[in-house]
Amino acid sequence: MMIELGREKRQSIGNICKDSGEVLVRGAVEGTMGRVWVPGLDNAPYCLIVAGDHAYLYGIPPKGAGALDLKSQIYESAALAFLYPSDELWAQWLEDQFSGQLRMATRYALKKGEHRFDGDVLRGYMDQVPKGIRIRRVDERLYQLTLKEEWSRDLCANFEDFKHFQSHGLGYGAMKGHKIIAGCWAYGASEGMMEVQVKTKKEYRRQGLALGCSAAFLLECLEKGIIPNWEATNQQSVELALKLGYLYDREYQVYRLLDLEEESL
Repeated sequence: MMIELGREKRQSIGNICKDSGEVLVRGAVEGTMGRVWVPGLDNAPYCLIVAGDHAYLYGIPPKGAGALDLKSQIYESAALAFLYPSDELWAQWLEDQFSGQLRMATRYALKKGEHRFDGDVLRGYMDQVPKGIRIRRVDERLYQLTLKEEWSRDLCANFEDFKHFQSHGLGYGAMKGHKIIAGCWAYGASEGMMEVQVKTKKEYRRQGLALGCSAAFLLECLEKGIIPNWEATNQQSVELALKLGYLYDREYQVYRLLDLEEESL
């Protein structure tokens, strides 16, 4: 059986995750984000980290009973998550353990810490939002509004409440009247870094709202010396990132478990 680590005990996975550049992994190790499972409390050889819809595997892949325990924990805690193997050994472990139960998902990485952000250009994007729409920094009221709608709820997925968000994250929303219609938020955070999450309500897309909110978010990151990490899920997200001043890095693959309906087809 896997053991879940409380936030104050996560130093035990620091060594096996020390080379990770992933914001959500670093935040989990620091005890600010996500959930962590290990096979034992002393010198854990591997761990499962889950933050929102991201799950990461680090350390040495287990065999025998340990593999069965980890597989069971993935089914229980990461059945709907994107599965990120930290190396080729973990990729092979996933394919062996979940043979016939996986599908691939494409991701696009933008360079971390390298960019061509231009403050004047970013401020220009903020000024270009349509008349009648305001870009606002997230306060408690805007945070609560975001939780009320299905399309925007995921922006808050990795924070326990507004106090937790206020301590570790930041965000900007596009407001039309008293409704939030787009936003750029920290999906996760670690020391000196934030993972960027951008969403726009379907009927308000292609109006420059994601661009304006993201520009506001990036300007504050630049002011505070925070590295804003952008992982794109599609080409539209890549194009938005490049327009903001990010530099393209690479395409890569992650895994997802097939759901019961897909398996039966």
